[in-house]
Amino acid sequence: MARFIVTTEIDGVTRSVDLTSSGAIDKDGNDVVLTPTDISGVWHWHDKGQPVPVHIHSDGLQTVTISVRGYAYTARVMKDRHAELLDILKASPAQQQRVVRLTAPMPGLLKHIITTEGASVRKGETLFILEAMKMENAIKSPADGTVRHLTPNEGSAVEKGALLCVIE
Repeated sequence: MARFIVTTEIDGVTRSVDLTSSGAIDKDGNDVVLTPTDISGVWHWHDKGQPVPVHIHSDGLQTVTISVRGYAYTARVMKDRHAELLDILKASPAQQQRVVRLTAPMPGLLKHIITTEGASVRKGETLFILEAMKMENAIKSPADGTVRHLTPNEGSAVEKGALLCVIE
């Protein structure tokens, strides 16, 4: 049986699951069985005897998007040993002193700057609202740290890849 570590963006809680040779996922002693269908990326989850289509898409690395009953959930999945090694790296002094450059993911209008230079931010905290194609996109902090080098002004147009701030 292989053990995997799964972290979802729903609640940020990390869970371990065991994948059995039959394809059952053993989560806390409860088997969740996904059976393959003839359609690539579509599985059936059996809820009270009724098959429910589950669409699974992977980026080929560690991110998996699971769509069930019209709701999409993103999860990070990795083998337990890889998760242990990442935890060791996160605890290293080099990792704790890292600098993260936060750039605009697309061209657009910077509607709101929610953070300030010198502010302490947490991973996942919304820092900017970028309007692109009449949609507002929340730009979130990729890591815990302190905001440095806040470059744009609110209401300014930014290009894809433009530096928004640096998080130390």
